[in-house]
Amino acid sequence: MRNSRIVSRSFGAIVKITIWAAAVGVLIGAVRASEDAFWIEAVMGGLTGMVIGLGCSISEFVFLSNPKSRMTRRLPSVALMLLRAAVYSLFIVLGLVLPDLLTGTPPAWTDPEFSEVVTASHLFVISAVVAFVISTGFEVTRLLGKEATIALVSGRYARPRLEDRVILFADVIGSTALAERIGELRFHDFLGEVAQDLAEAVELARGDVHKYVGDAVIVTWPLKLGVKNGACLLCAEDMHRALAAGAALYRERFDTEAKLRVAIHCGQVAAGEIGDWKKEIALLGDAMNTTARIESAARDLGVSTILSDDVVNRLPDEHRARLRRLPRYTAAGKQRDLVLWTTEPSGI
Repeated sequence: MRNSRIVSRSFGAIVKITIWAAAVGVLIGAVRASEDAFWIEAVMGGLTGMVIGLGCSISEFVFLSNPKSRMTRRLPSVALMLLRAAVYSLFIVLGLVLPDLLTGTPPAWTDPEFSEVVTASHLFVISAVVAFVISTGFEVTRLLGKEATIALVSGRYARPRLEDRVILFADVIGSTALAERIGELRFHDFLGEVAQDLAEAVELARGDVHKYVGDAVIVTWPLKLGVKNGACLLCAEDMHRALAAGAALYRERFDTEAKLRVAIHCGQVAAGEIGDWKKEIALLGDAMNTTARIESAARDLGVSTILSDDVVNRLPDEHRARLRRLPRYTAAGKQRDLVLWTTEPSGI
């Protein structure tokens, strides 16, 4: 089920990018075409766009951004940017020359008038620059997060605003003892592997990694998106499955297993930019504090996934039906007991 969702999402993204690229190619070809060659130029432009879009998107989703590709996961950001730029530039050049090769037309840069302005080397340099700019955008987005990047560029959170959000805290169990046993550097590698393994679950659930706090990751959704089709709950379950699937690797590299304690809650938060030279989108409010208390309750109650009554009441019926209510929990700093639920049957 999980693998089918991964394939479906990747395939869907590849198809969309290819269609859009082909459409842009048709438009460019039509604009550049003379009256007697309008349809030929439009079709060739579409072919160019399709080759570029298909090649770049397949290389991105199958290799460059594939969470299962351990080799690319361990590359430094600069190396990955250069690799992506090289791959993209090759597909850009291929897309530009392929129509001429298929029709037997001499390449455009062999035309004396064209060569006065752009040579073959210029064409590759321009392609490489465009590819590098796109690659840089990818890495900046990966560094800040998709939602934070869009928000910072658009200025959405220049002034604080209230938002209803689903909040997920995922905390690594037993991390303090593990850090003492294997040392800070190896523990950092361990957390890096965990974060990489959790990324796919977050992406599938259309969540946004708000931040990493020590050995914990905070994921958020707009309220409607987070509860739609049980996205936040499915994300938690996929997180547990991803770490279980990598258990052998964790035992081999770190002599331990990676396990999580996940808490899910929803409520109103104040979202806004904080900082000057280094900006981030901060989420503040009682909902964030309550989620932290709920995560502590998971530890005290001995469950690995715990949900607040607030978020459970908003989940679809089929997901609520498989949850078990936990004993009321008195949390520090809260006036009322928390009503909590878990996915785990009694006795686990």
